[in-house]
Amino acid sequence: MNLKKRKAFTMAEVLITLGIIGIIAAMTLPGLIKNYQHKILEAQFKKSVSIISQVILKMKDELSFDKLAETCAYYNGNEYPNEKMCKDSFYKNLVKPSTKEYLTSSILYDINRTNENIRTYNNKQQVTISAVAGAGRPIFYSKVLPDGSFINLEISGSTFILGVDINGQKGPNQLGHDIFLFYLDKNNDILAFRKPQNLSDEEIENGNYEYEYQEARAGDPCNIHSSQKANGIGCAYYALRDECPDGSGSGYFRCLP
Repeated sequence: MNLKKRKAFTMAEVLITLGIIGIIAAMTLPGLIKNYQHKILEAQFKKSVSIISQVILKMKDELSFDKLAETCAYYNGNEYPNEKMCKDSFYKNLVKPSTKEYLTSSILYDINRTNENIRTYNNKQQVTISAVAGAGRPIFYSKVLPDGSFINLEISGSTFILGVDINGQKGPNQLGHDIFLFYLDKNNDILAFRKPQNLSDEEIENGNYEYEYQEARAGDPCNIHSSQKANGIGCAYYALRDECPDGSGSGYFRCLP
């Protein structure tokens, strides 16, 4: 009886196949990991926006302000008379009321981040508090929420400003990636940010600036090519609209550098 010969791969063929698989994996895995990380950031961003929006509604109901941002940020020439009342209401409504069972997880902890390595949108420079000035205080002087994210409210320049780090100490700790700055629109009390101008390096160099933050923040940049020290400060504008800053038409978090 004749037995048919069985075909089999040689050791060389197996090694070549494994080598090809390894090369393909090396080429595709970093992209898959990056896309996964960006999806996590997107989910955390949406969660933070949702939480803040709910808190704003609770504040309006509690304080009975038709225009919360305008009233909280009202400046009488010497001070912001409603600042403390608004901040107290904001933080009270940000966490659940303290109970004996929930006490340890409902406290907001202060954190000073001035010595941390916070990076620009394109990761080319370190962001300093002098580069963002008063509007960036909620980024560097923040509060830790029970879920580990950071948030703070600042009233400056007659503006209701919110700074958030959607995942706290976890990386990448970059403006426009996990760190965002919002304004509360005075017309409708909705989270917003003015549209960045994305000035060219030549326009920046030809500008007349008295202070560092004026040059660093000129145009409120969110640009992969910008060398400004506050690049990413304006990214909330695009993130809230899920638009890529480069105009490619893709979603915001899909095109993160």
